[in-house]
Amino acid sequence: MKTLLALIAVGAMLSGCGGKFEEAAQAMKNLESVAESAEQAQKGQDVITKRREERKAKGDTLAMPTGELKTYLPSDIAGYKSGEPETSSTQMEGFSFAQATRVYTRDDGATVKVQLTDYNSSEMGYAGMASLFALKWSTDNAQETSGTFQTGDPFINGHERFDKSSKNSTIVYGLGGRFILNIDAAKQDIKFARSVAEKVDLQKLASK
Repeated sequence: MKTLLALIAVGAMLSGCGGKFEEAAQAMKNLESVAESAEQAQKGQDVITKRREERKAKGDTLAMPTGELKTYLPSDIAGYKSGEPETSSTQMEGFSFAQATRVYTRDDGATVKVQLTDYNSSEMGYAGMASLFALKWSTDNAQETSGTFQTGDPFINGHERFDKSSKNSTIVYGLGGRFILNIDAAKQDIKFARSVAEKVDLQKLASK
């Protein structure tokens, strides 16, 4: 049955490609790549789910206190003046989170905004932000260069984007199935935004 379905799929692709073997082969390769990416993403999600269940079993179900959460924000960024950290927490039935934000300003007015959110008590909130990070995809056109990235740690992955018009960069990290780290850097490239992320203890957050 599987062989029959495979032959039908190949036939359909050959027909859609006008019978050109090279185009059909590339189409098949693309499908295999998507399938492999989805399979890897599911494995990553399974690991995150297991970590979340372990936290629940230990009674660790609340978001980190904002006073502690803000200590993970960079104390300074070279060439920028550091603003005071701002914190907030939101509680509602079935959804709650804690957040810490800090803005760094350059003499010319350009800013870097670093925001860390703890979704420990809201699985849905985290999933809504990070569900696609484990999938491998990228885009490069006249407007932007963007895509997901994965690291050697299954608890650290994310998405980065460079806007070619505004010259602004954004990186979003999913950490440990719990934290979302956002870095928005105006008039800076992705390499700079990554250097800001290195000032945050990603490994420690991902291990919680």
